[in-house]
Amino acid sequence: MKRVKPVLEVRDLTVRFTQRDTAVDGVSFQLYPGEILGIAGESGSGKSTVARAVTRLIDAASGEIFLKGAPITHVTGKRQRAVYRDIQMVFQSPAGSFDPRKTLGDGIGESLGNTGMKRSEVRERVGELLRQCGLGEEFAGKYAREVSGGQCQRAAIARALAIRPDILVCDEAVNALDVTVQKQIIEVLKDLQQEYGMSYLFISHDLALMQSFCDRLLIMQKGKIVEEGTADEVILHPKKEYTKRLMEAAFLFG
Repeated sequence: MKRVKPVLEVRDLTVRFTQRDTAVDGVSFQLYPGEILGIAGESGSGKSTVARAVTRLIDAASGEIFLKGAPITHVTGKRQRAVYRDIQMVFQSPAGSFDPRKTLGDGIGESLGNTGMKRSEVRERVGELLRQCGLGEEFAGKYAREVSGGQCQRAAIARALAIRPDILVCDEAVNALDVTVQKQIIEVLKDLQQEYGMSYLFISHDLALMQSFCDRLLIMQKGKIVEEGTADEVILHPKKEYTKRLMEAAFLFG
């Protein structure tokens, strides 16, 4: 993969919430085309902050972020909107990301309507996206409050895929779901990744799940990357004591 140019590159990223509170401290990594890169760590390790920084939901204090070779660290306006076309994010609580006054179909089709697509074409595309994510077309007429957490998460994935991004960032996207629904959502993500060739940045604390899903893993502790490698390397042969403790806790209580 190192011979291929990364679709996303992060160099020495630092994010501060206050002068004394450094959430991410000098993080660097690359995400390659078609790769599933996992970021794991305890709560407060900085993994979700990294996700929000690369999607430009929060600002970096220092460092650089490159999307397909172009700097996006401080973009605003039209350039920032272009970033949102290339990088989409799926959150842990999908119901909160849908407007409660609008149907799921409205939420999924909003970005398509903004491109100038006709209403009939938007409806057709929304139905196609719902089917791809394992939902019937009738879900287009439902509200987030009327469906289960797993169904709402599928709709959120459909919305993120509407404009066919290059990168899908999943921030604890399946952790609030029960194990059976988790597996179903992961299968949907695998199928979509194969179909579209997207890259995933997958944030989670479920290491067993990440071993079966991710190509590479980054382990974060107190805002820094402390270990990285293939998923099997990191999980089966951890080098750092912190990583070993994470593995023991994950597989003892998981």
